[in-house]
Amino acid sequence: MMQPFDPRSIINGSMMKQFAGQTVSIMVRVESVAGSTLLANSTDNQKLRINLPTDLDAAQGAWVEVIGVPHGADTIRAKEVIEFGGEDIDFDADGYNGAAHLMNNVKSFYRSG
Repeated sequence: MMQPFDPRSIINGSMMKQFAGQTVSIMVRVESVAGSTLLANSTDNQKLRINLPTDLDAAQGAWVEVIGVPHGADTIRAKEVIEFGGEDIDFDADGYNGAAHLMNNVKSFYRSG
């Protein structure tokens, strides 16, 4: 039986402080990985430090989804990291930012259930 997803909000880097202590999902572009620390840029060009739960073998420039809990404006404690096929994918960062803002600012438009 599949485990249900933890409820989480889809955010970008500028929303980190607003969601401190809550589970979030954020897309980031890898700058570097050193041990259990990922340095990355969010879709809105915020520099983030992500504490990884396990080793990550992602190339510089690759897009990854981080599911975790923000602590402050630029740090996330990751629960899970999902890789999206390397640095060659065509990811629409502007579209992602628009969707994140829509889902978090127009609650009556986007409802679950």
